[in-house]
Amino acid sequence: MQQDVFGIVGTLQEGAFRVEQVVAEGGFAVVYRAHHEGFRADVALKCLKLPGTLNEAKQAEFLDKFRAEGELLFRLSAAIPAVVRPLHVGTVKSTKANFVPFIALEWLDGCNLDAFIDERRRCGKPPLDLKRAVQLLAPAARALEQAHAFPGPTGRVSILHRDLKPENLFVVDVAGRDAIKVLDFGIGKVKGAATQIVGRVSIEQSSFSAFTPAYGAPEQWLPKHFGQTGTWTDVWGFALTMVELITAKTPLPGDAHAVMGAAIDERLRPTPRSLGLATSDAVEAIFNKALAVDPKQRYHDIGEFWNQLEAEVGASSTQIWGTPKQSLPPRAAEGRIEPLASEAPTLFELAIPDLDEGVGVAAQPSLRSDAGRPPVLSRLDEFAEMQPGSKAQDIPNIGGFRMDVGPIAEAIELGESASESRPRTVVAHTVSLVQPRRSSLLHEVRGPLKLLALAVGIMALDWGYTVMNGATFQLGPVRAFWIAAPLAVWALAKLLFQLFEHR
Repeated sequence: MQQDVFGIVGTLQEGAFRVEQVVAEGGFAVVYRAHHEGFRADVALKCLKLPGTLNEAKQAEFLDKFRAEGELLFRLSAAIPAVVRPLHVGTVKSTKANFVPFIALEWLDGCNLDAFIDERRRCGKPPLDLKRAVQLLAPAARALEQAHAFPGPTGRVSILHRDLKPENLFVVDVAGRDAIKVLDFGIGKVKGAATQIVGRVSIEQSSFSAFTPAYGAPEQWLPKHFGQTGTWTDVWGFALTMVELITAKTPLPGDAHAVMGAAIDERLRPTPRSLGLATSDAVEAIFNKALAVDPKQRYHDIGEFWNQLEAEVGASSTQIWGTPKQSLPPRAAEGRIEPLASEAPTLFELAIPDLDEGVGVAAQPSLRSDAGRPPVLSRLDEFAEMQPGSKAQDIPNIGGFRMDVGPIAEAIELGESASESRPRTVVAHTVSLVQPRRSSLLHEVRGPLKLLALAVGIMALDWGYTVMNGATFQLGPVRAFWIAAPLAVWALAKLLFQLFEHR
């Protein structure tokens, strides 16, 4: 039996949640089963384990971030049925801890995908065949496809999960058939927020790590080398999860160091065939691309990955349809936001800017890309009230979508119930853009350019001195030109090498 860490079993929380039992515990949270006395239905309370050393100001800061992410998760789950739905965000009254934020989620009867895989193994059943696995995970793949191009007031934005693994996919029984729900959108970001508030810690030292090592993509391990995370990161985690489902083997076993070494080794791709499953060359090629070490070689669009996989196995699922929104919806100026459900659907595309190698991130002036296509975001990081005169404030996430990079002041309006008649305040979320390659390139070649400029300047000074005085310009016993010329050649060679390497 799981331990009641917070001592709340049997208590009534927030006037509505009668806590019944502990159902799971991890390094960062404890999950309780509770009964909502208003709805007369079971709910899951995910209670976060935070250090007891936080002062009141830090507690308020974290809770603000936690609540803001809950708001966005609510909107995402309303638009994407395969995303688990949040019901409430608050704090638990506990005699064992002075600050316990929690989020109430819809109760799901079933099991995590990792338990589903283990149960089949224990019962002597073979792993799911590829076609059945594709059919099972299709709703989750399409949910991610939709999240990667989510409607915003100025167009589509890409919201990332960044911790996809079997534990974060939940198998539920719907009318006698298995269905999938996606869990923990944003919990990874909440871990990041806790880390920032408490202090920086390593993956080995803390349960606050923002991703699970066994499913971490190369760019999560080595962002300075492989660039920032993006939709390609979710492709990696989802492909690894798929491999585990059809082979019943952990694709990248071992401790964190062993996993990182295997993840970045070009020769060791954790594809189905490498784990002993006989697959066609076409299927193997699809997984090779989905699990490419270099993010630039990987699928950037999870919909493209899934479409090709479905075509190869002869399965099909409903593709995601969405609505381009290039301006604020009707009545936004009056403080009201039309619900997304009222909009007519059209097929969308997602544009991915160039990946940045070696440099983290930079804020961008607008959500619109140069071609007018949706930008890529990599963290539901910061929120801000976009009322006149308001300022952006840092607010990380809950519920699962994660992003990297600096803030921008573009609003993603919150939907309201179609039945609401009174105006409501529009709360907007600032998001972060993936840095275009040109910023990274300029940063990389800045050193050689400065050195080349210095060498050219010295040579120009030598030439001018010689013309005016009829004698060469000397630096000690050596003419300045003979120092500057090799310096210029070396700087030019370095510049050309870095340009070639950046291609």
